[in-house]
Amino acid sequence: MLPLFLSLFLMSSMEGTFRLHDGSPRFVFEQATQEFDAYLQHWKKGQKLQLKHPLFSLSEVASGPTSLQTIVFTGRTGGMPGEITLAFYTMEGDQVFAPRGTVQTVRVDAKQREFRIAAVVPRLLVGRAGMIQVTFAGEGGKRAAYYVKAEF
Repeated sequence: MLPLFLSLFLMSSMEGTFRLHDGSPRFVFEQATQEFDAYLQHWKKGQKLQLKHPLFSLSEVASGPTSLQTIVFTGRTGGMPGEITLAFYTMEGDQVFAPRGTVQTVRVDAKQREFRIAAVVPRLLVGRAGMIQVTFAGEGGKRAAYYVKAEF
């Protein structure tokens, strides 16, 4: 009885729908958030990426053309309107403050699928390992994020 109760509780707490498949009802879970991990080794000289998700993909990372240490991601969305954002974290998982104007936010839609997003690496992370969260947030709560570890 307990396993049945737990499975019903988990199903009721998820965003999903019941659908008929081959004449029998099935619960279909539509996950709104997915996360992926990657590690960048030589990103400053440019590194190809193959991070793919139906909402957006990242194809390249490189250093920016400024004298400040800047990281630039290039990618493509699936065409859904939304925003691409960047956030920095320590390896312990604490978010690192990025001053206004040092991190871009990019709007995308069905016509503007290709994107480049850049940010100045926060001083706290220069010379250390850290993480960058690259997030697509679209309509209807659809969201996907890549957590990319890198040596800055």
